[in-house]
Amino acid sequence: MANKIAQLKSALGAGARSSKYRVNFSVPAAIAAQSNLQDVDALCKASNFPSMTVEPIEVFNQGRKLILPGDTTYTNTWTLTFYNTEDHGLRRDMIAWMKAIDHFQNNEHSGNPTDVMGELSVEQLDSAGNPTAKYTFHNVFVQEVEELAVSAEEQNTIQEFGVTFAFSDWVVGDGEFNNPAAGNPATKNDIAG
Repeated sequence: MANKIAQLKSALGAGARSSKYRVNFSVPAAIAAQSNLQDVDALCKASNFPSMTVEPIEVFNQGRKLILPGDTTYTNTWTLTFYNTEDHGLRRDMIAWMKAIDHFQNNEHSGNPTDVMGELSVEQLDSAGNPTAKYTFHNVFVQEVEELAVSAEEQNTIQEFGVTFAFSDWVVGDGEFNNPAAGNPATKNDIAG
């Protein structure tokens, strides 16, 4: 038992913490952002790292099944949960991003989709606040801004809203499509005695 504990202690280190993350965010230049986008990381209550699946191909012969690796699939959406500010600044910017894509009141649609696509990423941070892993999403645009509930019965809460982004693909690292980068080693955050 002691050997397994020592092995786990050595392998795990400080361990990745769910609350240690940073979202890197930029709105495309075609969108006139009104809020301070430097605060996006602080306002982002929750994010996630993407999943990936290799779908199986089943081949049958005389009642037997051979399973072969097939194509890679992944969800093309990424949802972030944000705290809302009193002026709804960030939420208004996300709606402005959607209107730049498709302004439904004016019946106008973006003639150049690449102008309304950006790059976003989420990083795992170590205990010293340094990034150890980064996932970069390419060709991102706002797909949905969730409803924002108000209620006379709510007390002692800050409003939250979700934004779902669509993207074409993602990589581990800074953005090389075919060369995912390795993560950084965690910083030793020893407390001086």
